[in-house]
Amino acid sequence: MATSIPILLPGGTWRNGVRHREALLRPLTGEDELFLAEEAEGFTPARRTTLLLARCLERLGTEPVSDADARALTAGDREALLLQLRRATFGESLTSVLSCPRDGCDERMDLELRVGDLLVESVPEPAAVYETTIDGRVVRFRLPNGEDLEQAAAIAARGEALAQAARHVLERCVEGDVDDAIVAQLPRVMAELDPQAELLLNLTCTRCGRPFTALFDAASFLFRELAAHRDALFRDVHQLALHYHWSEAEILRMPAERRRRYLELLAEALAPRGKR
Repeated sequence: MATSIPILLPGGTWRNGVRHREALLRPLTGEDELFLAEEAEGFTPARRTTLLLARCLERLGTEPVSDADARALTAGDREALLLQLRRATFGESLTSVLSCPRDGCDERMDLELRVGDLLVESVPEPAAVYETTIDGRVVRFRLPNGEDLEQAAAIAARGEALAQAARHVLERCVEGDVDDAIVAQLPRVMAELDPQAELLLNLTCTRCGRPFTALFDAASFLFRELAAHRDALFRDVHQLALHYHWSEAEILRMPAERRRRYLELLAEALAPRGKR
């Protein structure tokens, strides 16, 4: 079985007015990878994130976790958990490839990152409901959560404008009517209160020297990485079943790190005697 890891959420979940930041997370197993590749392949990233966190989160506070619990987490907490899940499964370091956005440059750059540098320890002034003043009006609101993101993704998937999807999120989060002033100003306030939700990297192009910002989305990164490992998963199962005679189910229950360790030992055992 995978070893579970205690996590402190940057925001936390609220139950009966009490904030709970403690979570227990286990690494991805082959079963989780296969679930994403087959059963959840056609879902939006927001929906896939909900289902994956519900599978891998063993506890929020003192309670077990359901789909509804994973869906109720703020966008920032979900991003943090995906980063922690990636660290627990594949390690601290990650590599991303991006291009300079300057017209006529398009330089491709390899970006070396560490999970720890991408994590926000805690959100400022955590609360279940916030207040701010916009154009002299007191606005009460909560931070966007997974359910809001799923609904926004469904709107965008129907071909409607991203601005409409974003406004729908605000209408769900704000108590009362949402006018153009709220649409223009509240997202910035929300971003300051939930800094993990939208992680912007400050970069400089290695070719043209232009500084620019790039959005790092943990869900998109992790799902692309897992898709690239899909064939490797089946090769792992084939190799381990062939030599250890374990069943597919037994191998798929292993986390990726344990599979890799057995494969390393197998490679050492099968290497010619002079190359060991």
